[in-house]
Amino acid sequence: MKNVYDKINDLDFETNEFELNDIEREKLYMTAKTYKKKSNKKYMAVAAALLLALGLTVPPVRAEVSKFTTDVKVSFMETFGASPDSYKYVTELNKPITIGEDSFILNNLAIEDNHIFLNVLRDTSNKVNGMAFSTREASIYKVVINGETYKALGESGSAADNEDGETYTTSTMINFDKNFPSLENADVDLYFLQGTKSDIVSIKASSNLVNEENKVLAQDYELENGSNIKLMKVNPITMTAIIEGLDADYDYQLEGLDKDGKKIELDIRTVDHGIATFLYNNDFSDLSLDEIKDGREITFTLSRSKINETSGKLTDGNYEKIAEFTLSAK
Repeated sequence: MKNVYDKINDLDFETNEFELNDIEREKLYMTAKTYKKKSNKKYMAVAAALLLALGLTVPPVRAEVSKFTTDVKVSFMETFGASPDSYKYVTELNKPITIGEDSFILNNLAIEDNHIFLNVLRDTSNKVNGMAFSTREASIYKVVINGETYKALGESGSAADNEDGETYTTSTMINFDKNFPSLENADVDLYFLQGTKSDIVSIKASSNLVNEENKVLAQDYELENGSNIKLMKVNPITMTAIIEGLDADYDYQLEGLDKDGKKIELDIRTVDHGIATFLYNNDFSDLSLDEIKDGREITFTLSRSKINETSGKLTDGNYEKIAEFTLSAK
């Protein structure tokens, strides 16, 4: 998997060649961001470089049932570092699907704020040159819940071979243009695209109910650099920090340490008009979500690095500290 991660990070994005009306330039940069850090964890978070098509003209049809089957299952605790309590908000599907050239099993998913987290299982023969996240894999480009449409903006995730040696799992988080409603057992239509094939997968799923268990670390909290934490919260699915007033010409890192030196890392996932959303990265965090929720004090550091103005890698890798603050979940 290392090679595909390196290739993503080295991609040249000549953003001036695109008319970025609904998808701003900084969103494209953030979608392409990845990591070259070392980790011994099986499911390693990276960003799949994905610019989702707008105004698709391919007429969607109902997806076919896949001939691909497997007894392998993965949990949100394994792939996303979710709390054991997350089972209440995860919809288990194990649904075999074929869309175009892609046959897969939609294992499970969870909906939180404007994100959908999902685990998908595929046969290893589906990889291209031994690598996941190829154009052969179908992607969700929009979702309809109770008649309302939510457009996907980008996707990031991880991939790992499963213990059976015959299948692999992709675990992705998809960002959408607005928050999902809070509903139990909602009618959800997932619109997938693979090549020129657009298909609909209809499911029943709970939507955005996990926020009932939110614990807040900060709300409207001003930082020393002049930016403001609009909200920092943790729940059984993930931890989120929304910071406004950031300079779009910079990339940002958000890390924290408790009194015992245990680390937490939140990754910047979206930037919209100077408002950045950071999400918990379990691969590079020592603290679990349950430990963060227990009320311990955590000292956070916000750092930044100048984004390359034309093309190439996102930054030069040098980050300067611009704010430090101590918070705890309440």
